[in-house]
Amino acid sequence: MTVVDARADLQDRLWRALELCWHPVCSLAELAAADGRPIPVRLLGRDLAIADLGDGRLTAVRDRCPHRSTRLSVGWVEDGSIRCAYHGWRFGSDGRCVDIPAMPDGPIPSRACVDSFDVEERYGLVWVRLDPAAGTAIPACPAFDDPTMRRVMGAPYTWPTGAPRRVENFVDLAHFAWVHDGSLGRRDEPVPPLPAVERVDGELRFQFDPPEMETDETALFGFSRYRMPIPLTVDIEFELESGARRFLWMTASPVDPGSCRTFWFVSRDDDLDGDDGPHLDFQALVLAEDEPVVCNQDPPEMVLDPSFELSVRSDKVSIEYRRWLRELADAVDDPARFAAVLHADQPVPQGALR
Repeated sequence: MTVVDARADLQDRLWRALELCWHPVCSLAELAAADGRPIPVRLLGRDLAIADLGDGRLTAVRDRCPHRSTRLSVGWVEDGSIRCAYHGWRFGSDGRCVDIPAMPDGPIPSRACVDSFDVEERYGLVWVRLDPAAGTAIPACPAFDDPTMRRVMGAPYTWPTGAPRRVENFVDLAHFAWVHDGSLGRRDEPVPPLPAVERVDGELRFQFDPPEMETDETALFGFSRYRMPIPLTVDIEFELESGARRFLWMTASPVDPGSCRTFWFVSRDDDLDGDDGPHLDFQALVLAEDEPVVCNQDPPEMVLDPSFELSVRSDKVSIEYRRWLRELADAVDDPARFAAVLHADQPVPQGALR
């Protein structure tokens, strides 16, 4: 196998590994705004139709009617099912056709069905899992159920970069001084600390103590504890000098290899009755600083072959993150091994990898 073929094989295995995990595809607010119609989403290169069938029942199906290929997302919800706009075929939550108006006496062909996928609501988001074989769980968001916290959901955004690159940017300590000079770091202190990186309960964990600098009182800045539920979530707890606690939680949902949609929250236990706008504005500033560089990485997808990009010791967190992704990719054909790697507290011995 050539180097190019080996890289392509590794990328393909990572893609299949992501199919075993849960990813958010829209917010409940976005679904409610559809006013009884399915909404189209794209996850891991697949076009899906997401619908609220009533009484809180959600469905996620392939966005294509098997009859004449019209997208089901241009149809509507009726009697706890999705009605196709073209010929009125109606599909239940399991994807099976339950009504063909032009053939009221049937029979309904056995092939009259669309692929359906696991779907759940959590944290005000709709999550989908394309392949249930490994029995994965939705990533934790500890601040969401903390009654001491005020939670604010930021607007989801789509960037032309692969989901792993988006996540890696969040935990790249060396870029703070350069990209976020004055907001998260200082260019006159460009050397980041090398944190101890641990694997605990399916997460990469480390701590970061930023340089001393003046920041706005709404800034997410201070001693921070990072938790990264693999593969595509980051949860950061900040301790401010005032003693207040704040959280930033994000998940990058893989739209396709070169783009992702990010869902995020900020939470705080101070200024509970204050205006949420300034707290969101600080994160908007950070995103505006990141976007020009993150969206201009070439290629937009992360290449896991360690020889493709040059890493140095200040890349310690991303090196560990990439190593874990490679281990998941390696285990993708064995669901039990995949689950073990996903929840491993220590790195899998390198001799066990292909």
